[in-house]
Amino acid sequence: MTVYRTLALVAAVLLAVAGCGDEPNTGEGAARSPAIPAPPPHFWSAPADTPQQQAAVARATRQIDVCALLPRDTLVDLDLGEIQDVTIGLDSCRAVLGDPAPAEAATLTWHSTLLPPLAPRLGIDKHLGDVHLLLVPDRAPGARACGATARFASGAAFYLGLSIPNRDSCAIADGLLPGMIDRWRQSPVQGTSPDTVDTVLLGADPCAVRAKLDGTADTDERRLTQCLFRYRDETVTVAYDYRVTDQVRARATEEKIDDRTVFRTTSLYDSSIPIYSAVVGPELPAGSTAFVPRVPAVEVTSATDDVARQVMSQVLTLFPQ
Repeated sequence: MTVYRTLALVAAVLLAVAGCGDEPNTGEGAARSPAIPAPPPHFWSAPADTPQQQAAVARATRQIDVCALLPRDTLVDLDLGEIQDVTIGLDSCRAVLGDPAPAEAATLTWHSTLLPPLAPRLGIDKHLGDVHLLLVPDRAPGARACGATARFASGAAFYLGLSIPNRDSCAIADGLLPGMIDRWRQSPVQGTSPDTVDTVLLGADPCAVRAKLDGTADTDERRLTQCLFRYRDETVTVAYDYRVTDQVRARATEEKIDDRTVFRTTSLYDSSIPIYSAVVGPELPAGSTAFVPRVPAVEVTSATDDVARQVMSQVLTLFPQ
């Protein structure tokens, strides 16, 4: 079977699963996408040329447990000292190793993403099979950091950032990338890593709300935790994230939409643009997120309150209380 036929078949399965979002759901995990078959390794090698294929790649990428790309035993094998903590974001993971003092600790952060073809101007540019790699060392005097990007032909990608005292961070990144690529191709499902926390947003598709709105249209933007689309002659952005509770309420007015509490604020760049936010799940466990506790939150931005409120109303139905 060719990679293109596989991509088409996986896209059909993912679209069929996405269509199930119109059914009523109950329970804390109701908004989570149902389990879908993991794509075969060569799925990631097929360029995604159509909006349907690109959506399939995005959905498959959301199902990957990004923390599983660098398991704890791999971190231990780096010989950088004891693992101080491993913390998570919605599509990211962060590990701190070695000396507890922040200035002396080794820090690794990595996240999944979607990227157009890389067009490097700096750094080490190379390929590992059909995966495009770019390693960029920090050029500041005395710098110890390195950023590494791996992009699959499908457009799925991950970024690894390292800051390691007295070591060549780019050399360490270069040694980690082959294993991370191999693990990605196996599509480890959300929850594979013991550090990943199950929430209503984990693996959820921010574009799912479009099935509840008549007359939406695509934009050229494809993102993992945001969905940009046209609706009622406006560009709407729906974003999922783990937010600091105080940030959800900052500069905001508390309102109600269908008996659900939402917080309305406006863009810092244009006070005429409304932004509606809502908490859709319990606070993540203490210590699972970096620095401060966070909550699963959704955000809707549009040009007018009428459209933003209508979209938020439908988004909230995906996360029943």
